[in-house]
Amino acid sequence: MSRWLLAFFLVVQAHFAASYLVPLDARSQAEFGGLLRWLWPWADGDGGPLGRVTVAAGFPVAGFFLAMATAALLLVAALAVAGFWVPRAWWRPTAVLGAALLLCLMALFFGPTKLLPAAFALGTLYLALVEPSWASG
Repeated sequence: MSRWLLAFFLVVQAHFAASYLVPLDARSQAEFGGLLRWLWPWADGDGGPLGRVTVAAGFPVAGFFLAMATAALLLVAALAVAGFWVPRAWWRPTAVLGAALLLCLMALFFGPTKLLPAAFALGTLYLALVEPSWASG
């Protein structure tokens, strides 16, 4: 697997976190036969210990800060893997922290559509922690 594929997966995870800002309304949830909901995991009515995400009233502020910190860390990790503007050595710590925060975010608002982002985060943790030589060159 190339570093470009890892960078792509990190950007996809950042998308999963950042999409917290714009939850899908009921009409959008039905797009593409309901498949859009699986690629955009946040929808009107999702809730958890931090509160409920709604299109009309907004989202819990604590979740906002968690989602933006997660997205930022994952984007920095993607830039480090790609070799742009960020030292290459930063990819592992930022990817691990970003993936761990993504897992926390998905667990706090757990639902079936949160499984795909959680799987991506677990894959990132595996590559960064278990495969020590992976993406180091």
